[in-house]
Amino acid sequence: MSRKAIAFIIVPILLVGAFLFMNFLADKKELPPQRPKPPAINYVKVEEVAYKETPVEIEVFGRVGSSQQINVVAEVGGRLEIGSINLKEGENFRKGQLLARVNSNEQALNLQSRKANFLNLFASVIPDIKIDFPDTYDLWLDYYNKIDLNKDLPLIPTEIPSKARTFLASKGILSEYYSIKSLEENLRKYSIIAPYTGSILSVNLETGSVVNPGAVIASIIRTDKLELKVPVQQKDIEYVSIGTEVQVVQEAAGKSWTGRIVRKADFIDPNTQSVSVYISLDNTSSDVYDGLYLKAIIPGKVIDQGMEIDRSVLRNKNEVFVVADSVLRTKEVNIIKVSSNRAVINGLTEGDKLVVDAPSNASNNMKVQIVE
Repeated sequence: MSRKAIAFIIVPILLVGAFLFMNFLADKKELPPQRPKPPAINYVKVEEVAYKETPVEIEVFGRVGSSQQINVVAEVGGRLEIGSINLKEGENFRKGQLLARVNSNEQALNLQSRKANFLNLFASVIPDIKIDFPDTYDLWLDYYNKIDLNKDLPLIPTEIPSKARTFLASKGILSEYYSIKSLEENLRKYSIIAPYTGSILSVNLETGSVVNPGAVIASIIRTDKLELKVPVQQKDIEYVSIGTEVQVVQEAAGKSWTGRIVRKADFIDPNTQSVSVYISLDNTSSDVYDGLYLKAIIPGKVIDQGMEIDRSVLRNKNEVFVVADSVLRTKEVNIIKVSSNRAVINGLTEGDKLVVDAPSNASNNMKVQIVE
């Protein structure tokens, strides 16, 4: 056998032998003694249970709406003309502004003609009044002098002797007077005046179109008096009183206002199975708009023996942890009221150590250490 072949056989044998010898020495080496791991300490924060008179707040959400929304209806017919504002959706207006008008030229001229005839008719009876009713002559003469064709007819004197009233009626004075007052009242219907400060919600007829009596011109809402409509559960409605001040909150913007309960329904909404409560927001700023979603915090009843805790303390809906002899114990509680992040409870013994901050793996019978 050649030397090269012998080397090829011996070298692997030596390597394997060296590897086995090293493992033999390693097994003989004593490992250092391992220290026992210290037991894990679970820390908790507690609050001593103490009961007191606790006011319960009712938190509800609802949408802002106008206190008044009406349709503007034409009472007379004619061509629709522009008023002091543009008759467009979203346009704002003030109380007393002219929203629009219906062309009234013909009616105004007819009224002027009737007033002129009334003036002539009255002038014809003045001499007879001076002779037959001298005691009232100055009164009627003063009334005659006050008649102005460009103004509304002055109110006729009310204290008229029966004979004088019969005389005026026989001459057609009274019937013509009331006919003219009716025309004056009808002429006012041609001007559509804003009944309150608000905004135009929708427009059905544009200026320039011809309207008929009874046609809906536009829909308007009141914006200086807003209301928040909120649903309140039936079990809480007995604690809601008209006139109570309410805190209204817009959580996303961090804003709040003060409202007042103005009315509550005496029936249950079949869709929400709750009672609608209306909160006035008269004194709000321009930051509140119709349709805005807000939260209302309504003062409710006062619990004689109650304790308010963070809602996260509750487990399995009506259980909490207490610490007894350095061990966690699970106890059931009576939940009186739950809001979005707080809860009012009782049912524990005063002096119990209620766990308000526990480790995520907390469980019954876990040993814990209380920290301040």
